[in-house]
Formats: sequence, C-alpha cells, structure tokens
Amino acid sequence: MRTSLKIGIIGCGGISKTHINAIVSGELGTVTALCDIREDRLMSNAALCPEAEKFSDYKELLEKADCDVVHICTPHYLHEEMAIAAMETGHDVYLEKPCAMDPDGAKRIADVSKKTGKKVCVSFQNRLIPSTVAAKKILDSGKMGKLLGMKGIVTWYRGGEYYTESGWRGTWEREGGGVLMNQSIHTIDLLYYFGGRIERVEGSVALRKNKGTIEVEDTAEATFWFENGATAIFYATNCHVTSSPVEIEIVCEKGSLLIRNDTLYRVNGAELEAVAKNDALAVGKAVWGVGHAIMIGNFYDAVTGQDKYYCDIEDAAVSLEIIQSIYRTSANKLR
Repeated sequence: MRTSLKIGIIGCGGISKTHINAIVSGELGTVTALCDIREDRLMSNAALCPEAEKFSDYKELLEKADCDVVHICTPHYLHEEMAIAAMETGHDVYLEKPCAMDPDGAKRIADVSKKTGKKVCVSFQNRLIPSTVAAKKILDSGKMGKLLGMKGIVTWYRGGEYYTESGWRGTWEREGGGVLMNQSIHTIDLLYYFGGRIERVEGSVALRKNKGTIEVEDTAEATFWFENGATAIFYATNCHVTSSPVEIEIVCEKGSLLIRNDTLYRVNGAELEAVAKNDALAVGKAVWGVGHAIMIGNFYDAVTGQDKYYCDIEDAAVSLEIIQSIYRTSANKLR
C-alpha cells in the first residue's frame, strides 16, 4: 500500500469508477466510504470496494465516515459547495474538473484551503501523462528554441441523449457551460500549462446541433496571447460524428511537436518521430487521458508530507478565467 490514507468518494457516476480503479489497482490508499443519492450507482461502486461504508447524504459522510481525503465526482454545480464542506470538516480534497462554475467560485475554494490548511488537487490529470511530461521537458530545456505558437483541436460527438439522461448537463445553471466547461477544458489547461501566463483571450461560441435540447455551447474557438509572445489557436466541438483523439501542435523556433493518439511526436518535415506514448497506463479512457493514477498518487504523497507535484486549486482556476474570457468576448451571446 502506497499510503495509509483512507478515502471517501462523493458521487458514484461514470468518472468515479476511474478514480476507484486508480486507487485500488495502484494500491494508493483504501476506499472506506461511498456516497450517492442514487442507490443503483452507489451499489455499483460498492461492488468495486465492498468494505466501504455507504451513504446517501454527503454531509453525513463528512461527519461520520473514517476518511482522510474526499474525492468529489459530482455534477459541476456541486463542486464548490462540497469541496468547502469537506475542508471545513477536516478533509483534503481531490476535485474533478471543472473546479467550480466560475473563477469566483474557485477563489472561494482557494480561500477556504488557505484558512483550513487543507489541500485541494484538481483532476487535470493530463498534465502528468508521459506525452505531456515529455513535451514539457523538451520545451523547458530550451533545445527547440523559443515557443512561437500552439494549436489545440477537440472534435467529439455528444448526442441529445447524453444531455437528457444526465439531469444536469446542457444547462448554464448546473453544467456552467458546454464543450468548453466539460469536454475541452483539459486541452485549454494544457495550452496554458505549455504556454505559461496568458495576457488575453478572445473567442466565440455557438450552439448548432442540439438546439431545443440544451442551452449551452457545443462549438467554440479562440485565440490566446501569452506573455512570452507566443500565441495559440483553439477549436472545440461536440458536433462531430465520433470522438476523435485530441490534437495539440507546439511550434518552436527550431522545430515542432505534435500530441495525437496519446503519443508525442517530433515533427521532421513530413515525418513524425514518436517520442513518448501513454499506453503503459491502463486506468481511464484514452480519449480522456489516462493520468488519474499518477495525479492521485502524487496528491496522496503530498498530503502525507512528501514534495510531489499536483495541480492545485489556484493553478486550475486559470482554465475558468480563459473560458470566461471566451464567453465574454464572443459576439454570439448564449446567455
């Protein structure tokens, strides 16, 4: 067992199983408590960790369960409330993305983290997969010269049933946005992670496919200007007929890198030279990125006093600032 930490899981939907599988298969800690308002989901996760105590009320879990760290895997609109309540009852928090509904919500979480001394890790796990780690190392080494620009492309499929069966997706009030807040926020985060501090962002959003079913955007584009002089272009849509692999291109003075199909390539003219692959990691769908086990493990190590990197709440909040800039500068106002 990597740590002796006891773990509570709040929210037993699809993404929670990725968290549990990472914890159990990596022997990162012990899942001691589960919570969901739906009995079927609660029992489905209980099959993965049968010794865990079961709750239908998250406040009861926080008050009564024997756990050190709480994972919050609930719909977006509950993240802020639950993260704050967890810290105020003495728990460190592993928080699914987005960390909050807007930058103000993220700041409130950060303020409570400082006040209580409890840590918050936001699940931008793609920062720690091998392709990202290798690309960041190359960029930071300076061997490819100055970063000039980047391109981030997300073309996925989401049908109407994806929204209607959830009870919360597709609404401003509960999801907080569409393709920006849910599907492409990881790519937005990586553009920031590679490019550094951002000077400004301009973009536009549109709803094209599921009109009458959802009210949030299913398509968005933007341009980023970084303080180091680099720029990035970004495009995301849920209107494709399939969920294609995310693609990130990084252009420097002395060459280019390409991340596609969970592989980092060095671009040599028309040839692609594979530098790093992610298939050694088995936890999580490839289209989401497979770094949950690494980020969770690092966070648990940090909680137990080791100097390990994880994505903290303040760094994660930048993605929300970028998204709000796109909504604000879009000529097409959906809300």
